[in-house]
Amino acid sequence: MLSTNLVVILLIIMLTQSSRSLAFFASNLGKTRQFQMATTTTRSFGLQTVSFDDVISSPKSKTAKLVQNLLTKRKKRVEAQQTVVEGPRMVFDMLENPTTNSLVRQLLVSVDDYQEQYQDRLESLSLASEDEVSLQLVTPELLNTLSDTVTPQGIMAIVDIPEMDVVVADDKDVTPIYLVLDGVSDPGNVGTLLRSSLAVGCAGVLLLPGSCDPWSPKAVRSSMGASFQLPIVQAPNWESGFKVLQEEWGVEAVYAATMIEGDNDDDESSSSSSQAHFSIDWQGKASALVIGSEGNGLSEAVRASIHDKDTKMVKAVHVPMCAGIESLNAAVCGSVILFEYSRQCSSTV
Repeated sequence: MLSTNLVVILLIIMLTQSSRSLAFFASNLGKTRQFQMATTTTRSFGLQTVSFDDVISSPKSKTAKLVQNLLTKRKKRVEAQQTVVEGPRMVFDMLENPTTNSLVRQLLVSVDDYQEQYQDRLESLSLASEDEVSLQLVTPELLNTLSDTVTPQGIMAIVDIPEMDVVVADDKDVTPIYLVLDGVSDPGNVGTLLRSSLAVGCAGVLLLPGSCDPWSPKAVRSSMGASFQLPIVQAPNWESGFKVLQEEWGVEAVYAATMIEGDNDDDESSSSSSQAHFSIDWQGKASALVIGSEGNGLSEAVRASIHDKDTKMVKAVHVPMCAGIESLNAAVCGSVILFEYSRQCSSTV
């Protein structure tokens, strides 16, 4: 049997622990109430306030339907002149870049991720645009449903597709180069080529029929935002595109990547004889580089221009490779040639 003194000591210890537990519970209860009250207030974001009382959860809401249409339908992107970017890197790159933050129209953020990851960063932004940027909180479940990525990161943005003027040859301090996509249909390749184009200072991009929509979700992700900083023009056919290159942009030489040395022509003096990319003087005159589709290469119309004896403006170019390699990936081939242009520009500065 325990002694009376020992019983008293045990009772005192139990009462002390109970008091501490009650104090801890009361303290945390207060914090919980404070947090719950905070979620009913609004917080400053750029030029608009954020409400925790209006969290979208339904995929049938107007905002959710707009995002779904922009992600899945090219026609809707063209009509609205808008697209969607996803993930913190791309969204914050656009928001923090003074040349692109005015394109952001609405942010959709998972309410959980907003509180845990993005709130402080968003509240610290100072946007240059005078237009209101809406920040809409949504449930994590809805954002996951809307997302086009395998692992959504809790934030996406509806952004305007920019209208940019192409800088023509006479307005450039250096001899410009323009990129022409001739039926490049893979969005990853299109995005990569746009990214490379921005990196080398390409003056403009021309899209021919069969090319992937540069504003599709995957192309936008692959470009890492480059598509929002490049003038992109679409042409209904090669004839119209060639006229744009020559008459509007001041292009004097067009080089079409055949990826096949000689282009099946034994006469090296002919216009159809392919030249190595590093043997061309890219600084000699304003030029355009044409990249063909992944499966079929250059279109018949472009190939006909190479072999046209009446015009010597369109010539074939290739990237020399070791024996046994048939061709390069379209994005790799285009990027290699573009960076040769950049190398030559750097060496003349």
